[in-house]
Amino acid sequence: MPASDKPADEAETRPPRQRLSPDTRIPLILDAALVEFSARGYNATRIDDIAARAGLSKGGLYAHFSGKDKVFEALLKRSLVAPVLEIESLLAHSADMRTLIEHLVDILHAQLTNPAMRATARLLLSEGHRLPDVVALWRQNTLDAMHFQLGVLLRRCVTQGLCKDSTVVRHPWLILSPVAHTLIQQLAFGTLPPKELRQARDAHVDMLCELLLMT
Repeated sequence: MPASDKPADEAETRPPRQRLSPDTRIPLILDAALVEFSARGYNATRIDDIAARAGLSKGGLYAHFSGKDKVFEALLKRSLVAPVLEIESLLAHSADMRTLIEHLVDILHAQLTNPAMRATARLLLSEGHRLPDVVALWRQNTLDAMHFQLGVLLRRCVTQGLCKDSTVVRHPWLILSPVAHTLIQQLAFGTLPPKELRQARDAHVDMLCELLLMT
């Protein structure tokens, strides 16, 4: 089909192929994959679709990823990343436990306003069952790593007399539950207004203070 006969929407959304450095290509590929996976679903999306949307040849895409599963894995690694908790810094720069909790909650809530993170989370929930090995590896490197960091931080707080031992200390994944709730709200109902996000953040702080502070 002549280029002039291509559908207008395809011509508008798919840029011409171009030669780019790997550092530029990979983000383009992942951005394109997120759009295609979200629109078509994982199974229906072809490597050709991702390459075309990124403005690359199929061979250009294969130079960086051996298949769709590797692209999906890279998307998870890019957008659903566990923040690194600077434990010593958190302890040193927090005058009291409430201040530390506020710093921690701010770190955990920081990504909730990121559209790419929300789109990737939606993709994980809807398509992750098709790639159990990829999702299991992501869970190990991200969720489990986050739970470990939180556990280390809370045990240090208990040792230093900053907070009491509690169910939250023994099961640190509970700290992430309010974040997951807010994320699911946004996936179901769209972006929450800043006021509601702030209320969710403040309620998270208050809840952790009630569960952890000495009485």
